[in-house]
Amino acid sequence: MTLHVPDPVARAEVHAPAPTEGPSAVPAAPGARSAPPKPVPFRLWTLSDLRIDRAPHVLPDPLPDFDALLVPGGIAPGLCRSVRWLADALGGRQGRRPVVLVPGPAEYLDGEPVGEALAEAVPLGAALGITVLHDGAVRLGDPLRPGLIILGATLWTDFALDGVENARTARAHARSRWTVSDKAASAPGVPFFPHDAAGAHARSRAFIEDGLNAVAVGAGLYGHMPNPVLRDIGPGDRAAVVTAFAPSRSCLPPALARPVLDPWRVCWHASALDPVMEGWGAPAVWIHGNVPQACDLRLGRTRVVSNPYDPDDPTNGFDASRTILV
Repeated sequence: MTLHVPDPVARAEVHAPAPTEGPSAVPAAPGARSAPPKPVPFRLWTLSDLRIDRAPHVLPDPLPDFDALLVPGGIAPGLCRSVRWLADALGGRQGRRPVVLVPGPAEYLDGEPVGEALAEAVPLGAALGITVLHDGAVRLGDPLRPGLIILGATLWTDFALDGVENARTARAHARSRWTVSDKAASAPGVPFFPHDAAGAHARSRAFIEDGLNAVAVGAGLYGHMPNPVLRDIGPGDRAAVVTAFAPSRSCLPPALARPVLDPWRVCWHASALDPVMEGWGAPAVWIHGNVPQACDLRLGRTRVVSNPYDPDDPTNGFDASRTILV
């Protein structure tokens, strides 16, 4: 059997919010919908949490065979610093293959406010051949063939992993113990508090859910969707999600997922988006970082993968050349 993979130089198309369209949907004529074309497989290279501020790191040489590199954060304090390091570490060896960086909490630990950091890093990344995604999307593949839509968001925790009714208590604990607030900023001189994370989470989750709906409708030839959050979805396109934070408790190692002495700490690491991966329009894969151990599991209809680096734990499952076929 011959496995066809995309041309390594296939271009990526960045999705911007779609222009306003008509007020009503125009459904396809009854019986007019044909079967979407077969999906095109993509080789996705992923790694995260390199934390070059703690220990030097070198990307593999030669690079693995891949069609796109997806990095769910954790390179270093400073988003622009992370972008520059990634560009320098690759040294142009990726050619025209897409490189996507989704900021993690580490990228904001230099004290620069989140908004200002993004305003500087997005154009810097574009100039260096790196797409920085913050509640945004990029399409991988040939525009004339089925592609892969990457939805990227930091997806800060909502502190509601143990239920919305317990989120207030979890945030109260985090206000004095969550180390992100000591270094990250929501505005000049204003710490990034747990309620800021919860608010950012709500925005990112809405973007992910609406983006998945847009891909499912557009790729499945179900007709016209008014005012979609994404545009230019092609027949047979699929969706992948890349977030810094984990989308489920199942992504965490047992000692962290069910802590005995500190039950609130788990809420700092993940949120419960299991229903998104179980429902209609679920992504083909969800890649995340910000966990102590690598994982590769299936939740609902979605494959969930993480490949974090930890220089202090050579047994955490990290593989510098980890590439998955989607």
